[in-house]
Amino acid sequence: MEREDGDWRDNLPNMLEKLSRILDIPAIVQAINQTSQPSSPVGEQLKEKSKSKPIIQNLILIPHRDLHRFPLHTLFPDELTVTYLPSAQFGINIRQQASREKNTETFFPLLSVEHPTSQGLPPLEFAEFESEVICQIFPNCTRISSEQSTKEALQNALPQGYGVFHFTGHGTHNFHDPALSYLALADADKLTLTEIYQQFNLTNQVDLKSYRVVSLAACETAITGNHTIISEYLGLASGFMACGVAHVISTLWEVESAASALVMIQFYRRWQQGKPEAVALAEATQWLRNVTNAELAEWYAAETAKIPTNQISLRRFLSRRSDSFKQEAEPTSQPYHDFYRWAAFTITGMPS
Repeated sequence: MEREDGDWRDNLPNMLEKLSRILDIPAIVQAINQTSQPSSPVGEQLKEKSKSKPIIQNLILIPHRDLHRFPLHTLFPDELTVTYLPSAQFGINIRQQASREKNTETFFPLLSVEHPTSQGLPPLEFAEFESEVICQIFPNCTRISSEQSTKEALQNALPQGYGVFHFTGHGTHNFHDPALSYLALADADKLTLTEIYQQFNLTNQVDLKSYRVVSLAACETAITGNHTIISEYLGLASGFMACGVAHVISTLWEVESAASALVMIQFYRRWQQGKPEAVALAEATQWLRNVTNAELAEWYAAETAKIPTNQISLRRFLSRRSDSFKQEAEPTSQPYHDFYRWAAFTITGMPS
């Protein structure tokens, strides 16, 4: 569908460039680069040894007020891995928790809540594919199907000590009352930010400290508001962090189902290879940004072969997807290169 002139999605690159000038991002990057320069012969040797890789590689952003709603990570060079925090206090809490509880697991148990049949909301076209592939990545996986994804089921499952919670469904941010933002579940069920905080907060007996990653591969889950239930700017992402979760992957605006599936599959594969969470997500979004039609045709064909033969409809769906990219007139074109398609994905938490 053609977008009207002046649509914010079309203007996003220009608006972000203007924001970069307002915030004077080049000066910040210059200061980081100066800090990263070696100041001694030993430093020179380290620099040569690391092939000029900057010392500062992780950047933690604590946006002020409405800056929480912008993809600030896109304003910095790719060499800097960017994570977000709702406040400095969140970072202190995470560090204290990490020092108390060293988790040496390589493969975390996964809780997968899969494309709930939510009342009044359209099905997510790629959610079934996303869930299937991600559950292949994790050897220890508990799956809650569409019809079973009720609020009661999720409230019972979350405190069971899983290491990863992956949600493929709709999420909505309530701008007028952020505490009522929610994950849409089966039928008319909803799990609101207030309910998450009240049931699983660190001050309660039940918390979510076992979770290394909560992935809200849904719409508008990273947005925050200024009417909060605690003293910080709060949205669904920071709500989960207040309950002890180490990292939350979420989105700043409504994302396409296909883009979400591709990014999350790429993220988990990189993470399971041992890459830090923020690095894995940055690489996944850059892959989405740069992948070509020809590469996607091959990628979908390879994924089709991994799907069990008895899942005929899913195999046909992926095969058709592969064929559609093969038939594109410009095989080297990058269909997800537009800012709107890849920049929404963010990670909240401290760098590993």
